[in-house]
Amino acid sequence: MAQVGQWLGLGGSIVANLFNPRLIVIGGYFASLAEWLLPHAQDQLQRLVVAAPAAQCRFVASTLGFGAASRGASMVVNRIIDDPTTIMDSLPRPTAY
Repeated sequence: MAQVGQWLGLGGSIVANLFNPRLIVIGGYFASLAEWLLPHAQDQLQRLVVAAPAAQCRFVASTLGFGAASRGASMVVNRIIDDPTTIMDSLPRPTAY
């Protein structure tokens, strides 16, 4: 578990260094094992972040259940199927040169 937590912390440190999030939420099997994984992941994260604000980032376990990601994705897909024009507002517009 310690090694898996360290790898999770390595991945989290990359995310923290690139995007500087306040939280990294883990789900699925990781959330159910959070008690054993997160202390190791958090230690690794703190060791590997570069910028001071990124050091404020922390791991938390999702409380939304194992299928939260798939349920969220299906909501997005259903919304697009219901009205495909809804995604057009969020797409970047080409710029004229």
